[in-house]
Amino acid sequence: MPKSAHRTINTSLLWAAAMVILGGLLITPVLFKVESVSLTVRILVMWAWLIALAMVVRSVIITRELGKGMEWLRTSVLNVVADTNAVIPELPANFRAPEIITLLQALSRYQNQVTRERLAPDRRLVAVLGSLASGVVIATEKGQVSLVNNSARELLGTERARVGTSLFAAISRESFVKALAKAQKAGRSIETIFERLDGVDLQGRVSALADGEGAIIIFPPVELEQNRPGVDFDLELHDVPPAVKPLSLELPLIELPCLILDTETTGLDVRTDRILSLGAVCAHGTRMFRSHMIDDLVNPGVPVPQTSTAIHGITDEMIQAAPAWPETYAELQRMARNRVIVGHGIPFDLTIMREECQRYGLTWEDPVFIDTLRLASLLNPTLKDLGLENLAQLYQIELRGRHTALGDALVTAELFFRMMPRLQMQGFTTLEDLLRFHCTEAIDVIAKQKEAGWITGQPEYLRTQAGPH
Repeated sequence: MPKSAHRTINTSLLWAAAMVILGGLLITPVLFKVESVSLTVRILVMWAWLIALAMVVRSVIITRELGKGMEWLRTSVLNVVADTNAVIPELPANFRAPEIITLLQALSRYQNQVTRERLAPDRRLVAVLGSLASGVVIATEKGQVSLVNNSARELLGTERARVGTSLFAAISRESFVKALAKAQKAGRSIETIFERLDGVDLQGRVSALADGEGAIIIFPPVELEQNRPGVDFDLELHDVPPAVKPLSLELPLIELPCLILDTETTGLDVRTDRILSLGAVCAHGTRMFRSHMIDDLVNPGVPVPQTSTAIHGITDEMIQAAPAWPETYAELQRMARNRVIVGHGIPFDLTIMREECQRYGLTWEDPVFIDTLRLASLLNPTLKDLGLENLAQLYQIELRGRHTALGDALVTAELFFRMMPRLQMQGFTTLEDLLRFHCTEAIDVIAKQKEAGWITGQPEYLRTQAGPH
């Protein structure tokens, strides 16, 4: 990987400083022995060397500051390329490279302008829906809430009716499924009764969205104790990933179908520890589809050690009613078909999943995988801490839901998306390019994974094409 320009400049200036010091040490005794050189001249020469040295040191400091600013700017630009909603953080108040500050401010203004133009119609829609006394809920066909206004929250419960959560935390699944099927058959909105989980019946009107994307539910007006207009929404929850075909090494990275996943376990021994939770989300290229997620607790049939509970918060009580591994694995197989598995230290997760399958007599096939830990070691060769939290800070990713399977999967997805432009800049444009880089260059990381007994190789049918593992 080529050395960055600011590091080359920094090294050159350090060498220059070393040469000035060495030259001074060598020539000073000679000058002091020459009687024709006055004391004033000697002092002036010494001061000149000191000033030169001070200027070199000053240049080194400013160069380092400029280098940090350029890296900050580079990271921000690449993040915006990968994600138009990426947050551009502010530089420290004492930062001394005004040109970098100006460029970051310009990038931030451009991003804000693009965001305003993109969200302008939505803001008008939000104002209308938020002012309605009627409760409005939009949900996917599977019951995931994508829009809810305050009136609906009052009816369904503020904690139960939230964007991204299941509508079935507030109303019965059966009443929603029946009403949606009836509306789809009628081809128009219909009056119906929804059963709230506390037994209260709610009258409402339901309309089916086109192409089986879900439903719009409108409840009668409610009297609020105080006027709190507002609406939360994420209508992208209705988007579905493109149909996938069998993986090909010629597949462009911008069209890469992948499943980003993470597990929470009873410990770190892949042979004896068990899976407690699985989180996964589908993506296509750098676009995430949160309508296609897994967020499952798993009952391993053994007690949860307190040491692991202290990390992820999963207790025996939480998994008591959870399904066993075979049920979760069936859902995972369906979602992972013809997709590359992506994760941070993913060989650990794959190995412990393989061990679970062997316990239950389930068929296991090694998937094609990409490890963001390996990529991080290659893209950031001087970085010592390759943990997810440190990388999130470096790549300017907001940490949410840390040490939950789904939370870590979502952070890893953002990390992978923000790595993508960097990989493309280095000439890795296809799955084959990425696998060759990923499977042959991250020598130290792969060695440690092999030593731990984890899965480190790609499926047999890819090995001859993707290079040695």
